[in-house]
Amino acid sequence: MWRLLAGCALAMATLANAQPVTLHVSPDGSDAWSGRTATANAAKTDGPLASLIGARDAIRKMRAGGALARVVVQGGVYRMDEPLVLEPQDSFVTYEAAEGARPVFSGGIVLTDWTKGEGNEWTARRPEGLGFRQLFVNGERRTRARTPNAPPIMAHTTRLGEAATTEGFFLVAGKAPPVIRATGEERSRESSAFVYEPGSIQEWDDLREVEVVVYHSWETSRLRILEVEALNEIVSFTGKAAWPFLNWGADQRYYVENAPDALDAPGEWRLDTRAQVVRYLALPGEDMTQAEVIVPRLTRLVELRGDGEIGLPVEAVTLRGLAFHHQDWTLEPEGHSDAQAVWSIPAAVMADGALNCTIENCEIAHVGEYGVWFRRGCKGNRFVHNRVRDLGVGGVRIGETVRAADDALESSGNLIDNNHVYDGGHVYAGGVGIWVAQSSHNTVSHNEIHDFNYSGMSIGWNWGDEPNRCRDNVIEHNHVHHVMRGQLNDGGAIYTLGTSPGSVIRNNVFHDVWPYSAIGWGIYLDGTCNQYLVEDNIVYNVLAGGLMYHNGGHEHVIRNNVFAYSAQDGLWPFWEPRPNTFERNIVYFTQGNAIWPPAIDSFRARLAAGESFGVWDRNLYWNPNEPEVRFFAYGFDKWRSFGLDVNSVIADPQFVDAEQYDFALRSTSPALKLGFRPIDTREVGLYGEAEWVNEPQRFTYPRTELPPAVASWKPQPVDEGFETIAAGGQPSSVVVSGEGQGASIRVSEEQAAEGRRSLKITDAPGLAQVWEPHLFYQPRFTEGVARASFDLYLEPDALMFTEWRDATPYPDNIGPSVTFDAQGAEGAVRVQVGGATVATIPVEAWVRVEIECALGEDPNRTFTLTLTRAGEAPERLAGLPLRGGAFGELQWLGFVSTAETPVSYFLDNVRIHPAE
Repeated sequence: MWRLLAGCALAMATLANAQPVTLHVSPDGSDAWSGRTATANAAKTDGPLASLIGARDAIRKMRAGGALARVVVQGGVYRMDEPLVLEPQDSFVTYEAAEGARPVFSGGIVLTDWTKGEGNEWTARRPEGLGFRQLFVNGERRTRARTPNAPPIMAHTTRLGEAATTEGFFLVAGKAPPVIRATGEERSRESSAFVYEPGSIQEWDDLREVEVVVYHSWETSRLRILEVEALNEIVSFTGKAAWPFLNWGADQRYYVENAPDALDAPGEWRLDTRAQVVRYLALPGEDMTQAEVIVPRLTRLVELRGDGEIGLPVEAVTLRGLAFHHQDWTLEPEGHSDAQAVWSIPAAVMADGALNCTIENCEIAHVGEYGVWFRRGCKGNRFVHNRVRDLGVGGVRIGETVRAADDALESSGNLIDNNHVYDGGHVYAGGVGIWVAQSSHNTVSHNEIHDFNYSGMSIGWNWGDEPNRCRDNVIEHNHVHHVMRGQLNDGGAIYTLGTSPGSVIRNNVFHDVWPYSAIGWGIYLDGTCNQYLVEDNIVYNVLAGGLMYHNGGHEHVIRNNVFAYSAQDGLWPFWEPRPNTFERNIVYFTQGNAIWPPAIDSFRARLAAGESFGVWDRNLYWNPNEPEVRFFAYGFDKWRSFGLDVNSVIADPQFVDAEQYDFALRSTSPALKLGFRPIDTREVGLYGEAEWVNEPQRFTYPRTELPPAVASWKPQPVDEGFETIAAGGQPSSVVVSGEGQGASIRVSEEQAAEGRRSLKITDAPGLAQVWEPHLFYQPRFTEGVARASFDLYLEPDALMFTEWRDATPYPDNIGPSVTFDAQGAEGAVRVQVGGATVATIPVEAWVRVEIECALGEDPNRTFTLTLTRAGEAPERLAGLPLRGGAFGELQWLGFVSTAETPVSYFLDNVRIHPAE
């Protein structure tokens, strides 16, 4: 073996030093000719070759004489019968376009002989034996028949909260019950079946043709139908989704593709395998007798097949100036579902064991999977100045999800530079623009990435601190924008994972990250990601916030960035015993919070432990609409008292024109005095010839208008009488949990202490948790004396409690806690504190309840309970003990039913205010 390897290495070294022979390829050529001339001779007996494969094979024959070759390709369209496969013996070859030429290598065939039917329907015969899944008309992708019809892509807005819409989707109606085997054993169907929306699934004649595409927060599953139980409205699938259905909450979306009755909108098509025809509904003005219609027949266009494990790479191959179009996707018998970023789907151009290869000034387009993947053992490759577009999944990938066993199998040291990567997610919405996993020492720079349905970039893979190979990667000078597009959730312009020493994110511009429905960050350092240097970036127009490094993020250095125009929150930091650095940043926001409220958990943990917060200083904060910036519920002075932002300022940063997203600083900016370095964005994005640099300007977007923010992190008094809410509705100021299976929390006209309406809370047996259903308010009171009052009406056998909590760990965070027990009562409700009955009130009667408690750090605090029965003087019970020892702030005030029987209680006139 070693002699063989040594011999191969010597042969490759000889080729590397040889003078190349030039071969020519032309659409007018023949693979039977020599390829030594660019045009045919007069006798048509010799001339250029006809294909890249013909050139490759000719070079292989020449290699016996030690020749090296350069292949020059004339312009035109080349129909590929098979992929171009290059092996170690094919090393040291350049395949490049002739000067001024733009050759296109297509993995598709032209579909002709269209026949017009009724209306705008056209049909053509299916090419024999070809089962394609994509169709392109005049260079544009057309929609495979789907129902409901595809909604408009939301490139510049959001589907948040009440603005969330399910247009273009059906909703999963419920979980399928388990199957009971003959042995009595239950088989769960939580990931393989669900209750469908009535009318969305039918017992079509050939279920094998129909696919169901299900959305799971940040991913999608594409599933084949096994069976339809029409009576119970349950659809089951041939395989499992990556997550249980409804795992991420209600309103799980799905659509149906390629059903016979789904062909109903202009621009849709369907392959009818029974009739052996393609059906297409033409767009207005389309004449299919004049149109060029292409369907793909290849599932791979180029393969570099080296083997790094045994030292046989494909080395120094260059593809320059070539276009590779029309690659199809397949679907396994069990369907397909990945955990994230559609990681197991391959690419049109695949590389294994590629060493010092170059793909330059090429185009990869109209493909059904990823564009290109440097998968295993790929080192020192250059992917530069390419256009990667119209993608079934995503753009460019490096590495694998599994850590390579040794350095030879790791892909590393590659350059992804100056590429325009856009328009992805047509088949699997979870595809990303650039993906790097278990791979080190790569540079991803000067790329323009936009119009993806999930993250723009994904770097790393492990969700913990365990060792991995993702280190020393440099992400710089990229422009990433208009991603997520209201399609998926929980992503970002750049999303990173895992231990990443030596890795850098710098001088990038990230903007317009609009998810469905809540979580979309500019820079998203997830899953205990650590040891990134994040500097000199500009982030704006994002939903959740500019920066997230929660979930255990540690040892990051985050400095000299601008985080602006977040709809919800500026930052979601994490304070870890292995501290982070956050300094010389500008946080500019016009709504929402400076810091996402749940971040207070790690803040309080460090505070309670007396541990360092790391470096958090010399930052500038500004909200032009509310000069008093708060940090959680703390004012600036209190925040500084914790040792944070001691040298920071709240001041106008004096941007040149923030409304036009010009974040350059005027010379008088107070940020400069803090040591902030002006960020030069002139080098961000594409570079080179003017036509290339200006290409992204062809894409225009409406101006972004930030959606309304949720309540800011400041005190939120409550004054709710439920009179303005229709019966059956819910107040927007309250968070509701545990509805379903007979349990509900809804406005009702059955009872009212005043007016006509109150809030009815109905319990039920068999709920997943004893504390369901419940509701809570988020008052966010941090100081002074707080008072909560409400009218309460309990049915016989009702059992509920009301409780105050702060944001420290449960149960020490519990303050006042009062239980109302009407179970087994003879006309009276037991009022209990700390397990002891302190009073009784009548059942089936309205009683006014008032709770008052001082906030702060006094360990001797108690609370006062006042009960006012109809026609009686108030009963005041003072000195009642708090339940937890760490309670100090009123962050959560809940009403919890624990009856576990079909019984109700009612609330009215809920008021939460500072005590007068």
